[in-house]
Amino acid sequence: MLYHGRQRLMLILFLSVSITASYAAERPTYIYALNQQSLPFEANTSSNQAIGFNIELIREIGNVMGFEVEFQAMPWEDVLSRLKKGEVDMATMISSPERELIYDFADPHHVSPIAIIVRDDNHDIYHLDNLHNKEVITIAGGFAYRYLLSHQPDLMTVGVPDITAGLKLLAAGRHDAIITLQSIALYQVQQHKLTNLVLAGAITSPYSYSFSVSKGNQTLLAQIEQGLAILKRNGTFQQLHEKWLAGGRKADQQQQALIQFFVITLVIILILGLVLWKWKTEEVREQLERAHHDALTDLPSRTLLMDRLAHALSRAKRIQSQMAVLFLDLDGFKTVNDTFGHAAGDRLLQIVAKRLLYCTREEDTVARLGGDEFVILLEHIDQIGDLGVIADRILDALEQPFAVANQQVHISGSLGISRYPQNGTDADTLLRHADEAMYQAKQHADRRFTSNVRHLVDDTATQTDSR
Repeated sequence: MLYHGRQRLMLILFLSVSITASYAAERPTYIYALNQQSLPFEANTSSNQAIGFNIELIREIGNVMGFEVEFQAMPWEDVLSRLKKGEVDMATMISSPERELIYDFADPHHVSPIAIIVRDDNHDIYHLDNLHNKEVITIAGGFAYRYLLSHQPDLMTVGVPDITAGLKLLAAGRHDAIITLQSIALYQVQQHKLTNLVLAGAITSPYSYSFSVSKGNQTLLAQIEQGLAILKRNGTFQQLHEKWLAGGRKADQQQQALIQFFVITLVIILILGLVLWKWKTEEVREQLERAHHDALTDLPSRTLLMDRLAHALSRAKRIQSQMAVLFLDLDGFKTVNDTFGHAAGDRLLQIVAKRLLYCTREEDTVARLGGDEFVILLEHIDQIGDLGVIADRILDALEQPFAVANQQVHISGSLGISRYPQNGTDADTLLRHADEAMYQAKQHADRRFTSNVRHLVDDTATQTDSR
C-alpha cells in the first residue's frame, strides 16, 4: 500500500507540473518597448528592472487577459521606430492624428497637459507666445518637439535625450524653458529636488496618454482595452494611479518620507526656539521695526520702499502696466520746527503722513525717507489724468491748515514725478528723476505751476526716449 501511495503522489506531481508547463506555453509573450527615463510612467533601473505606472498596469492587464510581457528599454526615438516596423508589440505614448495613421491606440489611461517649466527667477515666460527668441529644451523626437515643429517652427529648440537631462540643464541655468509632459516633469522635479524650477503654464489642451500597438494588431489592442476595463472595475487601476501619480512612489518612499518628516520637524523646532529667544528682547524687535518702518510716522522706511518698488517694477514689466514715483518735500516745515520746537515738528510730520495716506489708494505705498521728504509709489496708472488727480489732491491737502502746538500753521509741498517706463525702468533711476523733478518744482511758488512742471518733465522724458 505504501508503494502504491507513492506512485499516486508521483503521478499527481507529474500531472501538476505538466499542466503548469502547458498553461505557460499557451500564454503568449508580447514585447513592450519602454522609454528609459519617463518616471512616474516608466523607466529602467540600473539593475535592469522595469518600473513605473505603465509597467505595473500592463503587467496586471497581462495577468487578467492571459499573456506575458517582456520589457525592452530603449531611447524614445527607437521606441517609435521599432513599434512602427513591428519589431516590438506595444508601447505607451500620446495619441495624435498623425500618430494614429502609424499606430493603433487603446483608450487613454491618463490625461494631462503639455507644460512650460522655467526657473523661478524667470518672470517673462508664461505662455507659448513668450518663447520667441528664447532657447527651449525639448525631448528629441517627443510629442512636444513635434508640436512645436508644426505650430511654432521658428522657435529655437535644444534637443535632449530625456526629460531628466533637460530639467537638470534648466535648473543649472542653461537655456530658458523646457516644454514636456506635465506629469513627468513635476514628478522628476520632486524626485531630483530641483527646487528652483516652477510650472509657468501650458501650451495645449490636455493630452491623452495611451497604450499603442503596431498598426493592424487588433487582437492585442482588444485584449489591452478589455483588461484595462476590468482593472478599472475591480479597483486595481485606481490603486496603481494613487501609488505612482498622486505624489510619487509612495510605497517605496514611506521610510524616507518618515525620516525627512522627523528631520524637518527637528529643524523647525530649532528655528522656532532661536526666533523665540531673539524676540525676548525689546531691542531686537525695535531694530527689526526700524528697518522696515519709520518710528515717528509708522510709514514704510527706505528699506521697505525699495523692496516694494522692486516688486512693483517686476509686476509692471510682466503685465505691461504703468506706474509712477512721487517725490515730495515740505515747504515751510523748517520754519514750523524752528518756531514751535521739534515736538511740534514731529507732530506736523505725523499729520502729514495721515493726509498722504488719505489722498492715496489702498494699493499705493507712502514712505518717509527722512526729515521732511516723502515718496509715494503709485501702481497701475491706467491714464495720465489719474496721476494728475492724485498729485493735485496731495498738494491741496498740504495747503490746508495744520493744528500744531495750539496754533494753526501753514505749509505747502513741492512734488516731483517720474513715470515707468517713460522716465526709467529701474528703482534708482525712477527715484533720481522724481527727486530732480521735485527741485525743479521748488523754483516756482505756485502749486498749479508745479503741476505744469510735472507735465514738462514727462514731456521731456518722452522726447528723450523718442530720440
